[in-house]
Amino acid sequence: MNATKKSTDICYVISHGFAARMILQTGLVERLAAAGKSVAIITPDAADDNLAILKKNPLIKVYNADIKLTIWDDDYGVKRRYYLEDIRSNPVFWEKHIYDILYTKSKHPWKRIRPFIYYPIYKMIPHFPSIRQRFRATEGSYLKDAKATQLLEEINPKLVVSTYPINYLESKFLYAAKEAGMATLIHLLSWDNITSKGIFPVIPDHFIAWGEVMYEELKAYYGVNEEQVHVCGVPHFDQHVQIKGTDGYKEILRALSLNPEAPYLFVAMSAPRFAPHEIDIVEWLAKGVKENIFGADLQLVIRPHPQNVQGSLGDKSWLKRLDRLNNERVRIDYPQLVKSKVRWSMQKKDMVRLSSLLAGCSVCLNSGSTVSIDALMMDKPVIMTSFDGDKKLYYWKSARRLVDYIHLKKFTEMGGANVVRNYEELTTELKKYIETPDHDLARRQQALRRECHQNDGESTTRVIEALELILEKTPTVYV
Repeated sequence: MNATKKSTDICYVISHGFAARMILQTGLVERLAAAGKSVAIITPDAADDNLAILKKNPLIKVYNADIKLTIWDDDYGVKRRYYLEDIRSNPVFWEKHIYDILYTKSKHPWKRIRPFIYYPIYKMIPHFPSIRQRFRATEGSYLKDAKATQLLEEINPKLVVSTYPINYLESKFLYAAKEAGMATLIHLLSWDNITSKGIFPVIPDHFIAWGEVMYEELKAYYGVNEEQVHVCGVPHFDQHVQIKGTDGYKEILRALSLNPEAPYLFVAMSAPRFAPHEIDIVEWLAKGVKENIFGADLQLVIRPHPQNVQGSLGDKSWLKRLDRLNNERVRIDYPQLVKSKVRWSMQKKDMVRLSSLLAGCSVCLNSGSTVSIDALMMDKPVIMTSFDGDKKLYYWKSARRLVDYIHLKKFTEMGGANVVRNYEELTTELKKYIETPDHDLARRQQALRRECHQNDGESTTRVIEALELILEKTPTVYV
């Protein structure tokens, strides 16, 4: 050990654009540095535009992960799902299995064959539990990585933080940190990570949770105690509190050539992988707005998901269909992405744009997205379109399956969103919310409190306080 080596206070490992939004675009890192904390950021793309201004701060250093992942690294993630999860009882995992058998677009022979090999092993595990035990006992061989160990030795952090722990890259760094005796923390980027992403490969010393729902899930899945979990809310939702009630959306509407004084619906789309005929519903809405079915002067703003603009989950034909919808009362608002190796990294101004559009809308529609919670932050009603237009798809390919995912099922049962299953129900619910915007508002606000703790704009402050408390209790480990 080198007792003279200088340590870094906190090292964040960021592999996903949505986590980058939570950590890099909320002032969190800058405020930690302002409090005298040194911060390291490990990412697949140190040249990401969101990091440019941070690099000027002497207390903040950015590192390229420089770990190339292979097909066998991907295979480990798939394999552990069959070996460790009860895939038949979790609709997310079972849908993935069905998709890999029936709908995968991959041409790689192993990716096409492996579900037929791993599924029989999954079926054997109840009779031969030692299969699962052996896999867990040897999991470290998949996670041990010399580059991750070496980079953490160079940074020498007191606390290593992962935001997307099921990601193989982040798991490697958490594992290396554990091996080195460093304190570890998971600061989850999304509300579905516990129930929909699988058992975390590395269980940390501490967690930062969004709200009571996430805390209860951590207790149920990992048996954590109260001292390990800090319930803080969501840093990137603080901005909603600042924008709520303002009229910045009017400037955006003008730029979109819409009437800034007229009401509008806001549709946040999913990728076709999850809602294959959502484009049909959007086209139907555009036609209904044009024909004044939902009321005179109503407008429509449609926002495609970043996954449909960039990456393998999209369908480029949707983009042409969307562009054809543009008229004097319907506009497409494309997400503003950053060119980056960090998937779906967004420009900082896009956060403000999304908040502003939600602040001004009458109703937010989606098929099962985190934007539902964003909308509740603005006291806006949420409608989830749990159907496939006029089509009747196989359930495991249909958008109908989404509301049965554990996190969405909890959310809708609490009253966070109103689920509609056909065009008639959609028309009825839209008219109800347009005429009575505060319908079931108290129930929506209660769901929001359960999911996100407090809607007070102070979540980032609570996260910083939690990090400082953890650091106070954590001795420096010299490596």
